[in-house]
Amino acid sequence: MEHLIEQIAAHFKIEAEALKLEPIQHGSQQKYNVCRLKLGSRNYLLKQHDITTPVVKAGYTPYEIEFTLLSMLHRNGCRVPKIIWKSEDSHALLLEWCGELTLDAMAQSRSSSTFKPILQTALMELCRVESVFTENMERLTPYAFRYDVDTPLQDSLEQGRKTLGYLCSSLTSSQTTHLDKAWTIISNRLRTAPQTFDSLDYQSRNIVISEEVPFFIDFSSVGWDWQERRLVQYFNSIGANQAGANFVSLLNREIVNAYATSVTSHREICSSMEVAARVDSHHLLFYLSVIHQILCAVAQPETSKSKTLLKAWGDLKARYKNALMQVIHTDLSNDVYTSQIREIVANRRS
Repeated sequence: MEHLIEQIAAHFKIEAEALKLEPIQHGSQQKYNVCRLKLGSRNYLLKQHDITTPVVKAGYTPYEIEFTLLSMLHRNGCRVPKIIWKSEDSHALLLEWCGELTLDAMAQSRSSSTFKPILQTALMELCRVESVFTENMERLTPYAFRYDVDTPLQDSLEQGRKTLGYLCSSLTSSQTTHLDKAWTIISNRLRTAPQTFDSLDYQSRNIVISEEVPFFIDFSSVGWDWQERRLVQYFNSIGANQAGANFVSLLNREIVNAYATSVTSHREICSSMEVAARVDSHHLLFYLSVIHQILCAVAQPETSKSKTLLKAWGDLKARYKNALMQVIHTDLSNDVYTSQIREIVANRRS
């Protein structure tokens, strides 16, 4: 990104030598398309999009999508980085510095009970961003990625049922019937739930913390998906490429109930219990998917996908144990069907 320094210096009306670039690390990996730009005591984030061709039918590039969405969200009071400078030719954005500490990294080093206000604020911001997108839907539709979200969900549901078959081997016919019934109801619940327009890159690394205040970043891809799935993945730390890390769920009933209250107050005419059950179901499916990935990596360790997973996740045995505990013990609602599945898995693993 050195070639951008002269342009940025001209924007600030300073000598190029006054600007210093520093790499940004995510665990053991260095981010390749973003860096910290220092100007004296001030910090900025410099981001250059590596995909420079249109990615949506309307002809917009990731740079154009992110520029438009960040501008709109910031203008509407959302906690996202402010755009300081842009280069359309270089597909580059200079952004307000919102911190380097991600929610993902924070979850690995601190007890979630110590940053409860951060999680509550992050939830409010997630709901605010969704509201802004909804209010500007007609304008934003041309920026949406077009893809079939139903197929990946169906694949995950099928994998989830197979994983349950592994975890709950030697069930009686009656137990299998109960498991199948519960899984069918959960599957139908998730498939038929309404989708919302929002970011398609939802993970706890895309929430950064500055002075105990969370900011949402990375809006270069947006489209339709289930908001409950976004919530689950924003609020679960994977700790990839971090030594000694493991999975950390930041969701609890208080957060889920607050989310459900927001949904039933502003978006949907349904019970808060149903919304909470959807979050609970997505959380269960998320960790069944994690276990599926671990089992595949152990069964075929020589594949490139398995090697990448092992490098990112480290001790797969510890990861497996943790994910299994999430499946058994993380009850986020009063839903009888997720409870039944947890109980069956717990009884088979005891």
